[in-house]
Amino acid sequence: MIYERVFPRWRPRPELRPTVRDAAGAALVLRWLGTAGFVVEAGGTTLLIDPFLSRPSLPRVARAPLVPDENGLRAHLPSRVDAILCSHGHYDHLLDAPRIARWTGAPLVGSASVCHVGRAEGLPEAQLVEVPPGGLRRRFGGIEVRFVPSLHGRILFGRVPHAGTLAAPPRLPVRWYEYLDGGVFGLLLEAGGTTVYHNGSADLIDAELRDVRADVALVGLAGRFATPRYLERLMGLLAPRAVVPTHHDAFFAPLGRGVHLLPGIDLDGFVSEVRRFAPAAVVVVPDFEEPIVVPAGDARGAALLDRGDPGFRT
Repeated sequence: MIYERVFPRWRPRPELRPTVRDAAGAALVLRWLGTAGFVVEAGGTTLLIDPFLSRPSLPRVARAPLVPDENGLRAHLPSRVDAILCSHGHYDHLLDAPRIARWTGAPLVGSASVCHVGRAEGLPEAQLVEVPPGGLRRRFGGIEVRFVPSLHGRILFGRVPHAGTLAAPPRLPVRWYEYLDGGVFGLLLEAGGTTVYHNGSADLIDAELRDVRADVALVGLAGRFATPRYLERLMGLLAPRAVVPTHHDAFFAPLGRGVHLLPGIDLDGFVSEVRRFAPAAVVVVPDFEEPIVVPAGDARGAALLDRGDPGFRT
């Protein structure tokens, strides 16, 4: 099929998929929702990061304004959502978040542009948490969250696509290119002494990470080759004990189709670079929605929860 030729199917090597039998002793559990999306569960608190579950096809993206696929959302959302965190405002990070916030009553947390889209969805001001350009710290239940100023990868002919900020709520629905980034943040989460850093786009501001260390690094890959020494810098600053790739999948088909790679993604090369620049870290490569158990004390024990599945979706 054309889709498979453009976006090749990928299954990781077994050594990138360590497993554990249960989640006993976990500091937190992560589930990858595709693209840069994650469910984070810790201490009875459930957060969503950049949930993008509608995944409209390329023809749909090209020809019409975008609306959330409510059936797709209901099929994959956790039963509880305490907050929704948006690293930036592009459609593959933000399209579904305001709708999920409206359904669940969870606060929508992000830049002024993110909040403007929330207002366009009809969210009340009390449900919007605006992150200023300099970042924000906020606790949601058992998880402390810090928004760290960052940069977007230069994925479009050496440039950041659809940069800029929204000055007012748009009139929804809008086209994909009308979702402006609105400013980009990395997300540092801490629960029970264990830290996770979500780098949803493949760039960074070194000075903003001077005081940041992360037990687990969720590393966005799309456009990484355009960022000089991206993994060397990020691994050197964060010194992670576990590394999980993200934002490498082609997000134009439902999760049930399995992981297909975006053009130009080199996951084997990524693993080699991580092992070079963070030699003490374990690399864990999940399938969509697979729980990643991060134990308290040493994130090098991070592993996929063995649910009796044969492996990656076929």
